[in-house]
Amino acid sequence: MEWTEAEYERRRRRAAKLKEVMPSHPRQALPAPTTLVRAPSSSEVKLAAIAIDLNIRLRAADMPASMQERAFRYTRSLLDANPQEKRPNPTHLAMSLKKEFDGVYGPAWHCIVGKSFGSFVTHSSGGFVYFSVEKLSFLVFKTQVRPVIGNRQGT
Repeated sequence: MEWTEAEYERRRRRAAKLKEVMPSHPRQALPAPTTLVRAPSSSEVKLAAIAIDLNIRLRAADMPASMQERAFRYTRSLLDANPQEKRPNPTHLAMSLKKEFDGVYGPAWHCIVGKSFGSFVTHSSGGFVYFSVEKLSFLVFKTQVRPVIGNRQGT
C-alpha cells in the first residue's frame, strides 16, 4: 500500500510528537511474571488416583480428602451393586449417599443426583463436594443444624 504525500506527512508529524512525549532512554526489560504453583499434597495425589481408578470426575470440592474418598467409593459401590440396571435410580442413589454421610459425619447432609440440574447452595465449611460418574452428577453438601428454642407460636 502506498501512502499519499499528505498521509506520509501526517504520520511523520505524529511520530515526532510522540518522541517529544515519550522518554528518549531505552526501555528496560520487565522481569518475567512469576506464577506460584503449589505442589499437590500426597493426599490430593492419592485422591486423584482413586478418582481415576473409580472413573469419577471431581468438579468442585470444599471437603477433606478422606471424606471425598468415602463419597467416591460409596457412590461407586452403589452403582456397581446392580450392574443389570441400565439406568440407576437417582433418587435412590441420593437417599443412600445422604444416609451414609448422616450416619458417619452427623446430620444435615443433602444430596442431589441427576443428569442435568442447576444449583446454588450454602454449605458448612468443609462440607461440599460435586463430582460426576459416567452421565450422572452428584452434589453432596452439609448445612448447619440449629436447635429450635421455645415454641414458635409464642404461647
